[in-house]
Amino acid sequence: MKKHQAVANQILSYIEHGVYEKRLPSVRSLMDVFEASQVTITKALQHLVEMNRIYAKPNVGYFIISRKRNDNAFNGVYDFSTASTSWTDFPLDSYAQCLETAIKNEKTELFTYGRTAGNEELKYLFQGLLEENQIFTKKKQIMITSGTQQALHILSLIMMSHKESIIIEQPTYHQMINLVERLPLNYVTFHRDFNQINLTKLETAIEKHRPKYIYLMPRLHNPLGTTMSAQEKKKILELSTKYDFHIIEDDYLGDFEGNSRYKTLYEMDTNQRVVYLKSFSKIMFPGQRLGIAVLPEQMIEVFHSFKEIIDIHTNALSQVIMQTFIESGLYAHHKDKIVYRHQQKANTLRKALCTHFSEYQFNDNHQMHTVIKLPKQINMNILHEGLTKRHILVDDYKSNYLNGYKQNYKFIKLNTTSIPENKINKGVQLIQEAIENSKGL
Repeated sequence: MKKHQAVANQILSYIEHGVYEKRLPSVRSLMDVFEASQVTITKALQHLVEMNRIYAKPNVGYFIISRKRNDNAFNGVYDFSTASTSWTDFPLDSYAQCLETAIKNEKTELFTYGRTAGNEELKYLFQGLLEENQIFTKKKQIMITSGTQQALHILSLIMMSHKESIIIEQPTYHQMINLVERLPLNYVTFHRDFNQINLTKLETAIEKHRPKYIYLMPRLHNPLGTTMSAQEKKKILELSTKYDFHIIEDDYLGDFEGNSRYKTLYEMDTNQRVVYLKSFSKIMFPGQRLGIAVLPEQMIEVFHSFKEIIDIHTNALSQVIMQTFIESGLYAHHKDKIVYRHQQKANTLRKALCTHFSEYQFNDNHQMHTVIKLPKQINMNILHEGLTKRHILVDDYKSNYLNGYKQNYKFIKLNTTSIPENKINKGVQLIQEAIENSKGL
C-alpha cells in the first residue's frame, strides 16, 4: 500500500471514530500528525475527495461530508439469523467509485474471456492478503472462485469422478449438507461434540471408511462457533498422513479471529494435505461472489480442468472492482471497521448470555456467532412460535444436519451482524423468555 493511501485510511478511521467531526485539521497539522510530507498529505486528501468523503473550500480547508449513520436503526425485529454484512455497513459510494475506475482502466479485459484460475493482478493481491495471515503459497496454487461454494462444488465433482469419499461433521455448514444430499457423492458422517472433537472416534471413522477428504471448519465453526485447539489440528494433520487423505479447511470467518497466535491447518501442514478455502462474503458482500481456493500442487491441474467446464472464468467485473478496492487501500480500512464492529457486538452478546443464560451451555468464543444448547424436552415448533411472537429471527438448526440424522443437538444459533448493538441484550432476554415458556408446554 502506498504511503498516501495509508494516511487516507487513517484519516478515514479518525472520521469514523469521531476524532474529526466537521472539518479536517490544516495540511501542516496533518503533516505533523502523520509524519508525512506535504505531497503525501495532499495526495491523501485528494484521494478522500475522489471517494466523496471530504470536499475542499479554496483558501479555507477540507470539510467532512456528513453521512447519516444507520447503526442504531431498528425496525422492531431482533435479527439473529444472518452472518452477512449489512448493506448499511458497506461503503457503497467508494465501491461505486472503484466500479467506475475499473471500467475505465480495464474495459478491454471486461470484453474478453478471462483466465480460468483468476485475474493475475488480483491473485497477486490475494497472495499478499494471505501472507498477512501466515498463509504462504505460490501464486499458481491460488484459484479465484465464485465464492467458496463453487470451490466445494468443484471438489465434489473431483471426488465423484475419481469415486472418492469424504467425511463431514454433524452438524456442519448447510451448503455442504446441500451438496452431499443433492449430488451422488460418497460420504460418511462423524458426530461432532458440542464444544470439541472426539479424536479417538474420528480416527475410528477414518480407519473404517478410508475417505480421501475430510471437510472441516477449524476456526469459528458453522454452526457451533467453536475453534479447534492446536493439539486437535496437529492430530488431524498426523491422521491425514497416516491414512492418506486431504483436509478441506473452510476458513470463512478467518478475518474475525481475535487471537493473533492462531495457526491454520494450512500453515501447520508440511505435507501438502490441506486445501484452504477463504471467503470474502462476510467482509464484502455475498453478491460479489468471490472466494479463494489454495490447492496442493498435485491438485492444481484437475481443479483447473473442472472449473473450466463450469464457468470458464469467475466474473471479470467483480474481480477488477476487487482489485481496485484493494489497491486503493479501501479494503484494509473497511475490513478493520467491520471486524471492530463485530468484536464490539460479540462482547455485548457474551455479556447478555452470561446474564440471561448462566444455567445453559453456550460456546463462549467472544467472536461473531455462537449457539445455545437446548434441553431435549424443548418442543422446537412451539419455541419458534414463541420467538416469532416476540419478533425474533434465528436460523433453523435442522439445516445444519442431514435429513433424518438422529444424533442431533437442539440449539439456537445467534449471529450479531444484522442486529443493532443496543438491541442485543433485549433480544437475548426475549429468547430466554420464549425458551422458558416452551418448557411447560
